Amino acid sequence: MDLEFSKADEDYRQRLRAWLRDNLGEGGSANAVMRQAEKDPGAAKDPLAGARAWARRLHEAGYVGLAWPKEYGGQDASFTEQVICAEEMARVRTPPLINTIGLTIIGPTLVQHGSEEQKRRFLPRILSADDLWCQGFSEPEAGSDLASLRCRAELDGDEFVVNGQKVWTSLAFLSNWMFLLVRTDPDAPKREGISYLLLDMKTPGINVRPLRNAAGGQHFSEVFLDDVRVPRDNLVGELNRGWSIARSSLDHERSGLSGVIALEETLGRLWRMAGGLKRGTDQALADAGARRALAQHWIEIEGLRHLGYRTLSDQIAGKPPGPGASVGKLFASEVRQEMTRTALQLEGPLGPVAKRSPHVVERGRWHAAYFDALAHSIGGGTSEIMRNVIAEKVLGLPRLQDD
Repeated sequence: MDLEFSKADEDYRQRLRAWLRDNLGEGGSANAVMRQAEKDPGAAKDPLAGARAWARRLHEAGYVGLAWPKEYGGQDASFTEQVICAEEMARVRTPPLINTIGLTIIGPTLVQHGSEEQKRRFLPRILSADDLWCQGFSEPEAGSDLASLRCRAELDGDEFVVNGQKVWTSLAFLSNWMFLLVRTDPDAPKREGISYLLLDMKTPGINVRPLRNAAGGQHFSEVFLDDVRVPRDNLVGELNRGWSIARSSLDHERSGLSGVIALEETLGRLWRMAGGLKRGTDQALADAGARRALAQHWIEIEGLRHLGYRTLSDQIAGKPPGPGASVGKLFASEVRQEMTRTALQLEGPLGPVAKRSPHVVERGRWHAAYFDALAHSIGGGTSEIMRNVIAEKVLGLPRLQDD
């Protein structure tokens, strides 16, 4: 495993830092860029104008779609440049890109499996944030066991007619495109007879209903599809061969060092909160147990970082990524949950106080984060599934047979 960046990589880091200083200002924030865009006359019709403006500025500078081919608007960047870019963006705390699902899941999937027409049609608009995407995989009775999905699509001439329901669909109420799995051969074994479609969310017959989560937010939605017509040209890959493409999409969702960087940011917030929080007459950090918990979180995140570097080294050497993504996804979910538990323990009785209370700590951030962290052990593959992958691919245990 190589832990050193080359001189060319460090030069790239310095150029990126200079761009960030020029575009954000010393100690500045992308929020200023976003607020300016929201003042433009046309922004009144687009509540996401500010977020799109920041995404476009990054794309124009060459810091979005780093790994994508240049012919589709990407940069053909190296693995190390991708890591450096993620690290530096986190260092100055730029806001997350509005089109994360498009950039990290469906975009790479189309690069790998899409037709030439699909790549040229969709990839540039993902990079520019003109199209926002959501993922239509989970269903009421097909979450952890995704292959049991029942959403049907029947061919009618040059169109698929889709009927069914999706649930836990992130940002469906903001998205104008969805990539979804549908069953196109009901008589085939459950991991066969599944196809991968691209759906325009403005198509008649789609009903999106936002779901309020335990933290009070509305990040997810349930989506009902009633005789929704999808052009056959929007089929990714071959008919009835969508399961392998879906697994590829999930690999993209679980891979990379971005999760480590997000955890580092969370730990930094937790450390700052602990430094300013009083427990009786002392700071929370005066408690040895609190310091021990924070140190343990740092150790675990460093372990995840080095796991990411190992995967990165393998990729640079041309080796397959292996099960590292599953190990990282599982461990990162647990670390995130432990950090939010530490935060609530530090806050004590004030932890669950409502946002509008004069006694609330950090506007109730950690209370909401605790509930959000629980979802990380489900989304993108449950912790149980990750343990099965590790058992089979790392420990060599026999595969569990389907019922």
